[in-house]
Amino acid sequence: MWFQGISGQAGRSRTARGGHAAEGLAARLADAEREAGSHERDMSSFERERIDLEHRVTRMEAELEALRQRRLEAYARWWNARDDRDRALHVCRRLRRRIDRSRGRDGGE
Repeated sequence: MWFQGISGQAGRSRTARGGHAAEGLAARLADAEREAGSHERDMSSFERERIDLEHRVTRMEAELEALRQRRLEAYARWWNARDDRDRALHVCRRLRRRIDRSRGRDGGE
């Protein structure tokens, strides 16, 4: 386990039996505190990055929603223009048939 590495072995350490326990423990404490401080700085950096990315994701999601809305509106405009074109073509066909019928009557006399 990770905490067994604190003494280097399970049970009492050799340093403790040798009388230099306080100095060895103080040195290991200083190392552990430095390591904890290093990890704390890393965590702060990672948290700032996470917050920045969260803001960017929120902005991009809003932009994506706006683009989706614009896409739907563009399709609706296209659909309406298509309907208008089809109506105009229908009127053109009817008028051509009338003209053709009118010419046929005038040509027959």
